Amino acid sequence: MERLKDAAWLGAPAVVWAYAVFQYGGVVGLDRKIYLLALGVAGLAWWMANRRGMASMPRMAGRCAWLLPAYAAFQLIPLPRGVLAVLSPARVELMRGLDGVAAREGWATLSVVPGATMNYFLLLAGYAVVFLLMYQMGARLRWAAMLPVAIAAVLEAVLGIAQAAAGQTASGTYVNRDHYAGLLEMALPFALVYPVAVWRGLDTRRGFPMKPALVMCASLGAATLILAGSLASLSRMGFVAPLFSVTAMGIVAWRGNGLRSAGLVGLLAAGLAVCFVALPSDQLISRFAQAKDDMTAEGRTELWKESLGLVRAYPVFGCGLGAYESAFLRFKVSVPLVSDDRAHNDYLQFLIELGAAGFVIGLALMGSIVARTWRSAARSADPDSRFLAIGCIGAMAAIGLHSLVDFNLYVPANAMLLAWICGVALSIRPGTGARNPRNGRLPVTIDVTAVPNSWQ
Repeated sequence: MERLKDAAWLGAPAVVWAYAVFQYGGVVGLDRKIYLLALGVAGLAWWMANRRGMASMPRMAGRCAWLLPAYAAFQLIPLPRGVLAVLSPARVELMRGLDGVAAREGWATLSVVPGATMNYFLLLAGYAVVFLLMYQMGARLRWAAMLPVAIAAVLEAVLGIAQAAAGQTASGTYVNRDHYAGLLEMALPFALVYPVAVWRGLDTRRGFPMKPALVMCASLGAATLILAGSLASLSRMGFVAPLFSVTAMGIVAWRGNGLRSAGLVGLLAAGLAVCFVALPSDQLISRFAQAKDDMTAEGRTELWKESLGLVRAYPVFGCGLGAYESAFLRFKVSVPLVSDDRAHNDYLQFLIELGAAGFVIGLALMGSIVARTWRSAARSADPDSRFLAIGCIGAMAAIGLHSLVDFNLYVPANAMLLAWICGVALSIRPGTGARNPRNGRLPVTIDVTAVPNSWQ
């Protein structure tokens, strides 16, 4: 009965997220209203049914998870012109430019486009609901919490491979192949490390049961499909980011096991070198060869340079979440007839739109999550939890690198998935449980004849 209940509660956010994934990544405005409403209903229902048994969240992460949407709401509060002159002089300058055209406004919001900021405030609230739900359920469900992610990623990968075979751009149900690759690179680490979690939880001196062997093969098969889908997309970062995530996971595993794992890290490094040579297709290699020319042709380097003017104009409180496109027009010099709605760098755009104050809140939130996940990966009680934490580190590393040259976190399905992973990562508690009899270092608490309990 408890398993059915857990499956139902997990199914609600999973269906909402899957809807966003398969509807072009959730970028369509009408779809956004549907899945945000569904998330709100699911979160409210869960709270009403479980409010007495809710686990307390680590202080820093808990405060920042609520503070970030609250900050976006603050950007929507009308303020007197005199207050705005202190908080955001560039915003008042825009108001003065309209004084001769329309009636003089005495009040305005920090956001230069309140409607866009409202839309992103609602999205942030939705991500916060997903984050809090997965934190509450993650400690109990553990690997089961990532099963919907693996299923959706495999389906998207199969679709992308079929598209590539038909001579089309492999982008799954997404509009953009780089955002499609962003989904796959966040799912890949879990499919890779789950077999290791199963193996570490078994006492192979008593034989190797068939059931965990089949589960390990299925997981490795899923990882192969996901990697093949990412390669089929011909996304350059869709190739580099997974390799970077594997490197990050190897470093975390090495730090958790001491110097005895140095040989494994060396083997991993050699494997990565082979991957760089053997895996890319001729088309992908060609795209890497013209990467510098593409950056110049697309105007991305000029875009970043010109965007720095926005940072200087709105240094503390930003121009408003989602307001980059309108605010940037004043600073755009190159390709003046082309409108840029994204900075193609999530960090730069968040800094512009949220300002230093909001950016620090987001940085504190992610920093606290990564730090706790790192401790969990090094000290967790059993392989089930430890390797789940390592998988979370790998997923966050992949999307963190990709965000340097793209706007994956402005794609709702991918941002929602990151919130999902962060909630699960934060739910893993480091430093509890028994020792693992296999090596005296890693603890184990699961049945030696079965797969991890959460997937039975």
